[in-house]
Amino acid sequence: MNKSFDEIRTEVLELDPESQRQLRDEIDRNLNSDQAGFHEAKRRKDAVDRGEMKTVDGREALSRVKKLISR
Repeated sequence: MNKSFDEIRTEVLELDPESQRQLRDEIDRNLNSDQAGFHEAKRRKDAVDRGEMKTVDGREALSRVKKLISR
């Protein structure tokens, strides 16, 4: 069952204040974990742009992994 934003909002506002706080905290943790991943990706991209990190073609990476596994 897909609920609309308005339906979910109405249900959330019917919760007791403590349950609303718990839900808010859980949503904040979820949003912050997404932001942490974004910041890490940006940090790595910036390092590549500055020449501090190298990238490897996907085929080359797979080839390296296969060689390591076959040892």
